[in-house]
Amino acid sequence: MPLRLTAPEAALARLLALAPTPVAPLLLPVAEALGLVLAEDLRTAAPVPPVPVARRDGYAVAAAETLGAGPYAPLPLATPPRAIGIGDPLPPGCDAVLPGFDLLPDPPFPQALQPAAPWDGVRRPGEEIAAGTRLRAAGEVLAPRDLPALAALGLDRVAVRRPRLGWIATGAEMLADPARDRLRPLTAALAPEAALRPLPPVPDAPDAIAATLRAAAPAHDLLILAGGTGEGQADDSAAGLAAAGRLVLHGLGTRPGMTAGFGEVAGRPVLLLPGQQEDAIAALLLLGRPLLARLAAARPAAPRRLRLTRKIASAVGLAEWVPLREVAPGQAEPLAVGSLPAAALAAAAALLLVPPESEGFEAGAEVAALPW
Repeated sequence: MPLRLTAPEAALARLLALAPTPVAPLLLPVAEALGLVLAEDLRTAAPVPPVPVARRDGYAVAAAETLGAGPYAPLPLATPPRAIGIGDPLPPGCDAVLPGFDLLPDPPFPQALQPAAPWDGVRRPGEEIAAGTRLRAAGEVLAPRDLPALAALGLDRVAVRRPRLGWIATGAEMLADPARDRLRPLTAALAPEAALRPLPPVPDAPDAIAATLRAAAPAHDLLILAGGTGEGQADDSAAGLAAAGRLVLHGLGTRPGMTAGFGEVAGRPVLLLPGQQEDAIAALLLLGRPLLARLAAARPAAPRRLRLTRKIASAVGLAEWVPLREVAPGQAEPLAVGSLPAAALAAAAALLLVPPESEGFEAGAEVAALPW
């Protein structure tokens, strides 16, 4: 099928219209939810801890009764000290915890060997987490740094959104040796919020592609068909998608990524991913990532604001990708224009998309780029 190039913004708007609502939430164990997008705010209804608790092992005492105590002037305590462990609630009348080596516990008159200030060795109510605190907002990713707070709250499950992503590779090479599929692990790395499920490779023939898409669509929120997006005689992904459902767009006004496309089958969006690595990366960043963010109701990532150390000259009419290497804090140099070579990707800190109406940027210009 001949390509009809569409400007990036217009293409993305048409793709997002195929997935107007996010997927339904799932309640998952915390360990399985790490890296996924939260479906609701994580808030505390009550303070943590709810009552004063011991911060250390020792003896719970009334601090006022220990004033004046010292190693050479042991001070008898009127309130009997109570042995206490970390996290135990303080007994009534106690407001400090003395370490075991600062107390002579022998009855009938236990004696303090050091004074204790009020709340010494104690965690006050709400000291860990105040009541009403929003730990993480819906749309944010659950990260390892959230685990201590979840443990303090006693939460072992959280609600997340995890789009079901079906992966289908096409072409003779994939059928001969599925292990040669280098794009799938790359896609999984760029789409950590999705549950990526690899499906058997399919011949690059319209009927076979159409049958596979029809069978896979109901069980997935998004399908990616990798390979066969070009204009060669053996490139039939677009024809297969058209036969299975609806081909919405084939051809992006970007370099690289020009042969990407998308459509829908049985109400599910289908992304046509080019087989070449740099074209696939461009399509994933421009189309795949925003679509998955829509399905997961994820908050958009903040762009990197960088100042260019060298001029970027771009051709008008096509949006061009530019890998940027950060040479100093907040300063970056372009490594290529209109291509994403492997070495440049390895060195890049961010990727810039030059708009199709722009001739580029002068040295010293500040640009907003995607973190890489």
